Amino acid sequence: MRQIGALPLILLENGKVEVYLVTSRGGRRWIIPKGNPMRGLSACDVAALEAREEAGVIGTVLDACLGEFTLRGRNKKCRVSVYPLIVEEKLLHWDEVSERKWRRCDLKTARGLVGSRSLASLLGSLSAKKVTRLMAGAPAARAQA
Repeated sequence: MRQIGALPLILLENGKVEVYLVTSRGGRRWIIPKGNPMRGLSACDVAALEAREEAGVIGTVLDACLGEFTLRGRNKKCRVSVYPLIVEEKLLHWDEVSERKWRRCDLKTARGLVGSRSLASLLGSLSAKKVTRLMAGAPAARAQA
């Protein structure tokens, strides 16, 4: 099984990076917004949609996959391709606000919170410099309205 994830990023004025995490439904594990591919939508479109629905964030998705991580569930394994979303707005109300908690934190804290070792490893490969380079060099695939 394959899914598409958004990694909502905030580049702070001091050069540090923060991310938005959400809980899985039921609030058991910290994850990133993700969902299944959708016919007629690009991976970046799906990432933007999932970030809005699950975390209530709107922004620009960069057309540069950060990598993949694996989630293991009941009798299944899922590979998630992750796209960076540069957060421009945090909504007060969104589709899954009553189903999930959200948290904004630095990368180190996020690595310690997420329930997946492979997602923690992906987060560990990021730095403020890498995010800044991505923002400067990757084409913006979708500015979500």
